[in-house]
Amino acid sequence: DMVYVTQSAGRIVRAIYEIVLRRKWCQLADRCLNLSKMVQRRQWATQTPLRQFGKVLPNTLSEDVLRKIERKDIEFERYYDLEPEEIGELLRNSKMGRVVHKMVHYLPRMDIQAQIQPVTRSTLRIELILTPDFEYTPRVHGAGEPFWIFIEDSDNETLLHHESFFLRGSVAKEEHTVTFTVPISEPMPPQYFVRCISDRWIGPDTVVPVSFRNLILPEKFPPHTELLDMQPLLTKDAFRGSTEDADMENALTTYFSSQFKTFNPIQTQAFNGFYKSQANCLLAAPAGSGRL
Repeated sequence: DMVYVTQSAGRIVRAIYEIVLRRKWCQLADRCLNLSKMVQRRQWATQTPLRQFGKVLPNTLSEDVLRKIERKDIEFERYYDLEPEEIGELLRNSKMGRVVHKMVHYLPRMDIQAQIQPVTRSTLRIELILTPDFEYTPRVHGAGEPFWIFIEDSDNETLLHHESFFLRGSVAKEEHTVTFTVPISEPMPPQYFVRCISDRWIGPDTVVPVSFRNLILPEKFPPHTELLDMQPLLTKDAFRGSTEDADMENALTTYFSSQFKTFNPIQTQAFNGFYKSQANCLLAAPAGSGRL
């Protein structure tokens, strides 16, 4: 029974995580992913992430060293900034300082740089530059490491975008670019959050705020042009006096007169803007509205 529970628990929690992703529940998705990793690794998130190396690199860290790390009143992220000598002094074990320092930098995480560009007033283009910030080794990480990228709203309630990213071992030291679009509402929120989470390893996540303080959205589109009630333009009179070339006028008049006698309402209203003006024009009309 215990074997059945152990094998099924991971799949059940992962299924719940997939359901939450589709519902776009931000905080719950993060918790379900962490719970899935806890079941897979068979350890609580409150324990030091270095316990995960027990099966990959056995007999590297003793239980005594792991308990010392867990008893220290220091956030695990601080270990990334400490030198091996400082870690050894903290643990009162100079020999293990280098080992712990190496293990800390084995934990997969990403450095993120985000660039934003508005596409429309309701769509935002985000470009992420992902740089691996850990020491890759095939013995620990295998062929590569999977990550999840979350885009969260300013209240950390709605998941605006999510996608998986697989870092291959052959390009583990290179920068990678990921581009996608997300919706943006009005009034414009102060910021979004970009979160990069390892799919397999319990450890610190990378969270980067994307500020909209200096973001300038495009102007609102003007309303559609009203179709005026105009007298239909006769094809035999439309090109009269429009050019100094009499032969060209006759050729245009002959061609269009053979097709139809009058322009339709949309053609009549747009004719002067297209034919007698040098300005750039864009005409968008439903099918069956004729052509110029």
